[in-house]
Amino acid sequence: MCLPCGPFIVVIITYLPGRLPPLTPLFEQMPLFMVRWSNSVLWNAMIYPLLNMTIKGAIWYQGEANTVFNKDKYACTFPTMIDDWRAAFHEGSGGQTAADFPFGFVQLSTFQKISRNNGFPDIRWHQTADYGFAPNPRMKNTFMAVALDLPDEGSPWGSIHPRDKQDVAYRLTLGARAVAYGEKGVSFQGPFPTKVLLSGKTITITYPEAISVTRSKTIFEICCSKSKKSCGPDSQWVPAPIIKLGQSSIQVSTVFCEEIASGLRYAWRDWPCEFKACPVYSADGELPAPPFTLNLWPWNGGPKNISAKGSSRQGSNSS
Repeated sequence: MCLPCGPFIVVIITYLPGRLPPLTPLFEQMPLFMVRWSNSVLWNAMIYPLLNMTIKGAIWYQGEANTVFNKDKYACTFPTMIDDWRAAFHEGSGGQTAADFPFGFVQLSTFQKISRNNGFPDIRWHQTADYGFAPNPRMKNTFMAVALDLPDEGSPWGSIHPRDKQDVAYRLTLGARAVAYGEKGVSFQGPFPTKVLLSGKTITITYPEAISVTRSKTIFEICCSKSKKSCGPDSQWVPAPIIKLGQSSIQVSTVFCEEIASGLRYAWRDWPCEFKACPVYSADGELPAPPFTLNLWPWNGGPKNISAKGSSRQGSNSS
């Protein structure tokens, strides 16, 4: 069997390897969490038996439980798991499965409409190894379907399991066509900013392509600090209303910050918008912008390019 051939395997798991957390009120409605698994039961039962198959790639849908357990390790454990799977399938298939096979994943959707818990936005960010998009330098040959704009409060399985899988599947197929099959001219990622400019009481966010925007007073937030440093525990996030739109840019106001704007973030909440109604999409309105968070300091006075992980933001521009 040739390397480009074989199926995609689809994996829907609730918890990334490790001991399951104790039940919390957040997940009491989920009977799945009444089951206690050992560290490796999912791998041994569901994945290991498939290692001698030749596959084209994998699609992964997981992360909800890690919003309350081992959350801060996810940016490390998830990319490492992808590396391990690639090595295991390559070896198990006698080299027939590519050593860097394409890996697609679904960024978490929503759970609670009113929530002050940052678990979901944090995990969405960590799912990209803190870059905000995929593929990226740490997660090469990957693709991501953003799902934060597909909430389903009335789902019979609970809002954490939204019923609209068609749009998720469509967004995954775009990524697979572009990344896995190398199809040219396929747009598979929502808008992600390339630079920001802080000027007076405004911040201008610039995107690399045309965007479709609906005005919002709350979807962008700035971190208000007392000093010119990264946003810390003593800082406060306040709304940054959209005040001006360009073909590929958005200008927000910092009027609600009487101190120093030290950070900027977008859609940083569990339930950022109603169904397909987030403020920023691709020009055709098809693909939602993924959430992001960035530090504005240190600042050199000019446009801040979003290009170096750990400097301009907690991630970097795509490779």
